Amino acid sequence: MQRSDFYIRPIRPWDYPQVRDIYELGLQTGNASYETQGQSWEQFSRKKIIETVFVAVDAEDDSKILGWVGAAKASTRSVFYGVVEDSIYAHPDARGKGVSGALLDHLIQSCIDLHKWSIHSWIFPENEGSAGLHRSRGFEKVGTFHKMAKMTYGERQGQWRDCDIYELILPSAAQPS
Repeated sequence: MQRSDFYIRPIRPWDYPQVRDIYELGLQTGNASYETQGQSWEQFSRKKIIETVFVAVDAEDDSKILGWVGAAKASTRSVFYGVVEDSIYAHPDARGKGVSGALLDHLIQSCIDLHKWSIHSWIFPENEGSAGLHRSRGFEKVGTFHKMAKMTYGERQGQWRDCDIYELILPSAAQPS
């Protein structure tokens, strides 16, 4: 996908240091994940469905990653192969420029092309930006897991955190099998 200020392309291994940095900037907010640090490229590339991992790149500086998106299997059970969980992170300098929306749109289309039928997103209730982005793309809040885990870092260290579950049923789910 090409826009005037950025474009979206598949991730490359040498992009990963910036992808990890953007992820860790998200972690610093305390509202992105229970994790405390990014993974190695090897861990990341094994966990994600690599065909769904895309980066937004600055159109004027193609070495600058503005954000990324990707999906992971929601379950290891084979019957759930069409259900994925998304991750989306934008560099703070890229927020408000349409990067996250374009990345999520790209992920949705990629999941349709890969014959997935549902995308789930686990979002802390306090992460209103992510919840709003997902709702703007048709995701519906389907529930809340209460006291999912205790935070191990940041302002909420030691506190139990809830996690809202958003779901998007993809058009491919309506097609006959």
